[in-house]
Amino acid sequence: MSAPQENTIASKARPLSVRLACECGYYTKTRVMPGESAARTLPCEHCGEELSLSGLEGEKPAIDESGGIWACSACGHPELFTRRDLPQKIGVTVVVIAAIFAPFTNYLSLVLAGLIDFILYFAMPSVATCYVCVTEHRGYGPEPKHPRYDPEIADRVRFGDKAVMGVPMREGGTANAPEPHH
Repeated sequence: MSAPQENTIASKARPLSVRLACECGYYTKTRVMPGESAARTLPCEHCGEELSLSGLEGEKPAIDESGGIWACSACGHPELFTRRDLPQKIGVTVVVIAAIFAPFTNYLSLVLAGLIDFILYFAMPSVATCYVCVTEHRGYGPEPKHPRYDPEIADRVRFGDKAVMGVPMREGGTANAPEPHH
């Protein structure tokens, strides 16, 4: 008789890296396993304030068994946006160095900087960020897809009923939503 088989999806899935924003201005990192559904708290690494992963608990899981993000793991809000995980300091440094050398290289250093920036942009992984609490999720599954930052959604989340936008919020958040038209 063979041993009972475990859930192969959960055992092969990699944990997601979650970076929670604290009111003190610092971030605290933790790991969340795909399919995890129990809320938990952890202290801020800087000030010690309790940060909550209450979004994991809910009628629909924030992170499914395959690592897909349906809602924020910290606050449970379904509105997320994606961006490339390229630190702005790196991009600005490349451009500044290219600008310094531009007069000496007949401005070809600026073309090279653009090429380096282009390569870095596509080489870096994506990060999904919550519009409400600014929690960042890394290492998530390919489905569902979330669109890039949309200022219209950000205004509605920030100002609520005071936002004078014509399009109502999507049912179910930004999961598999189309890209914004800007």
